[in-house]
Amino acid sequence: MADVFEIIVEPNIRRRRGRAPLSEKKRAAALFRVWHAVREMIDEAQSLGDGELVHFLAVSQLLVEERVTMLTSGVPAFATTDTSLPN
Repeated sequence: MADVFEIIVEPNIRRRRGRAPLSEKKRAAALFRVWHAVREMIDEAQSLGDGELVHFLAVSQLLVEERVTMLTSGVPAFATTDTSLPN
C-alpha cells in the first residue's frame, strides 16, 4: 500500500493594503526615472554589443515616451500620425 502525503496550504494572513493612486506630479516623476533607467540600460547593452537587447530596450523606451505623451497631452501618441504604411 502506498503512503499518502497531505499538503496543507494556509492562506497568507499578511495582506497588503491597496495603494492610493499617484498624483500627476508623482506619476510624471516616476516615469522620468523609468525613462532614464531604460536609457542607462540601453547604453550598457550597447557597450556589451548586444543588438537584440538594445532593440528590446529601445522599444520599451518608446512605450514609456508614448505613455508620457498620452498623460501630458491627453491625445494618444500616434493619433495624428499615418501608421498605415511601414517604415
